[in-house]
Amino acid sequence: MNTDDGILKAGDLLNNTYEIEELVGQGGTGEVYLAKNIISGRKFAIKILKQEFANNETFINLMRRESDVLHEVRDDAVVRYNELLRSELHGGFVFLVMEYIEGPQLAEIIKERGSIDEASLLMVAKRMGQGLKAAHDKKAFHRDMSPDNIILPGGDMSKAKLIDFGIARDLNENAQTVVGGGFAGKYQYASPEQMDGNVDARSDLYSLGMTLLRAYRGQPIHVGSSLMEIVKSKSVRPDTRDVPGKLGVLITRLVEPQPEDRFQSADEMLAFLAGGGAVAAAPMDEATIIAPQTRQRQATQMPTSLPPEPGSKSGGGGKWVFVVFLLAAIGGGGWYFGVGPGKGMIFGSQFERQSPFIIEIASDAGSDRIRISGHVSGPEQAVLLADEVQQGFAGFTVETALTNASGAPNERWERIAATMVRSAAPLSFWRFEMIDEIATLSGEANSESTAQAVRESFEAAAALVDITVSTEISVAEQPLVLGALNEELSAFQSCGPLRVTGGNGVVANADDRLTVSGIIARQSDVEVIDLVLQELVDGRGIDYNLAVLNGPVCMIESMLPSGPSNGMEIVYSYGNKAGLVDDGVYYSGENPVIDVRFPANRIGFFYGFYIDAEGQVFHLMPHKDRPNNVLPGIGVEQNGLRSVRLAFPADEATTEKLGFSVIEPYGTSMIVAVVSDIPLFDGLRPRAESVEAFRDALAGAQGVLNDGRSLVASRYLVTEQ
Repeated sequence: MNTDDGILKAGDLLNNTYEIEELVGQGGTGEVYLAKNIISGRKFAIKILKQEFANNETFINLMRRESDVLHEVRDDAVVRYNELLRSELHGGFVFLVMEYIEGPQLAEIIKERGSIDEASLLMVAKRMGQGLKAAHDKKAFHRDMSPDNIILPGGDMSKAKLIDFGIARDLNENAQTVVGGGFAGKYQYASPEQMDGNVDARSDLYSLGMTLLRAYRGQPIHVGSSLMEIVKSKSVRPDTRDVPGKLGVLITRLVEPQPEDRFQSADEMLAFLAGGGAVAAAPMDEATIIAPQTRQRQATQMPTSLPPEPGSKSGGGGKWVFVVFLLAAIGGGGWYFGVGPGKGMIFGSQFERQSPFIIEIASDAGSDRIRISGHVSGPEQAVLLADEVQQGFAGFTVETALTNASGAPNERWERIAATMVRSAAPLSFWRFEMIDEIATLSGEANSESTAQAVRESFEAAAALVDITVSTEISVAEQPLVLGALNEELSAFQSCGPLRVTGGNGVVANADDRLTVSGIIARQSDVEVIDLVLQELVDGRGIDYNLAVLNGPVCMIESMLPSGPSNGMEIVYSYGNKAGLVDDGVYYSGENPVIDVRFPANRIGFFYGFYIDAEGQVFHLMPHKDRPNNVLPGIGVEQNGLRSVRLAFPADEATTEKLGFSVIEPYGTSMIVAVVSDIPLFDGLRPRAESVEAFRDALAGAQGVLNDGRSLVASRYLVTEQ
């Protein structure tokens, strides 16, 4: 790639370490270069943020997040992320240093070969499973699994690597991906729940399944040409009956619409590939809980015989003789000196002295367990403490890990702790600590009134037992009502409806992340929306699931009916080769052919428009050289459908039959077709006009477009280099 088009030039030196060799990729916000470490001689990929975004904290934070999360992912099947640095070169920018992989993308192999065989794809699946397991273990989700993001070192399927995690995606006028923790993928491969901004390990597994299906068929997967069609197609499992053997079973399990019906983890998928079933759950931690024994427990647990002495052949009968002899010798005095009040006189203190004397009682948020740890004066006091705490917190399980000790500040110490901790009952979570005769209660209340009531109760209990106390009780942030937030956001729509989701769908708690979904006209809308929302969300994290189109397309799309097209569809094919274009993407030099199909029995007037990304509208039919648009006198009828061609192969193109080839500028355009009972406009429109002029004319036709009888269909047309 020519480095003249990038920010950096061949030979530029970053931080006295990385020498730029060439530009290998670029998007709206960043560029990727091949560079050499001049010290080690190793090659690296350098991902930089363009200068216009270098001071934008939103994008800086996304790159920082990408670096921090993925730096810890260590697996041969995942590209290595090294470090995030800043350079003062060319006005300053930040850059990410990554492992450089020499080899084609899986997407390139598909384009070159078409269908890929089962054995090769099973190798790719195993490698991607290994990579996803390593990432998921670090709580990193790829979000953009697709053939573009699988690279094959030296073209070897068995060495496939996962690249370009969707944590900080490029955002540009023509991108089919978006920024943030929400939707960061391509519609063909994204899971149903990802369309709503919900992502976990199973979402990546769905995308892997769609990637494998695309690679096996060698053809794009048709998921619809509008957002409504895409969402609908994602609600059903793709038909995978054409995929043979183990690969077919694997893909079917991966692409289930409901996450709970898929493999639940990369581990489970790898077990299937290895020939086994689901991976068994890991054993639970065997945390030891030291519970004080009651007298009853001690009695029932008394051994009926002693263990044998080392080296002895019997069960210790001689030892019992010695014990019996000792008790007989002590007689009644044994009670006083051995186990009674006088025991300290002969044996000293029963337990080691502790200073300070400490006890801690706590309950975590969302837990039904209360933990007690610290010092008690003996087993009986431990039982008393646990029982009294249990009485104050019905429905909780009390767990104890207590140490018997001497040195308690007073003989009522355990009872005082059990009484005072009851004040914490109204708190969501709490921690009580008493050090000698100073007690502290901390925690969180759902409201200020609850917090104040707990403080007063705690202080009143302290006054009765003459204990010094302090409190550190905070008030939880109140749930955010999403309906009010969506009303606020509606004022900032630039292309279509925007929607905030999160929490339980109605409210979002303080630790819930929010997702903003929808379509926007330009990248800068993200900054405006983020600025508005940050003032309203009380510090909650926000992910942006926003597809970026462009102003002209958005302007016209917002004026079209939102309902179904009632049997009319727009079909894309090629003028210079066979095949349909299911994904709506044409590349430089290709010749788009556009047909519109609808029920043959319709009569009325037919219209076809092309709205480009530059703000021009072309009237494909009718126009001055092709004025007849009256049905049924146009098009070709076959099998109950009428087909009207709007754009022709280049070798058939005339002033009447318009045709074109893809050249710069590239971007997202839109085709619109209408069948109406009465004319939309008074006379012919110009062959080409500005989008503003067309908008004004279309405003006068809203009654016809929305009368319920008209057929209206639209489809994006994306051109790329």
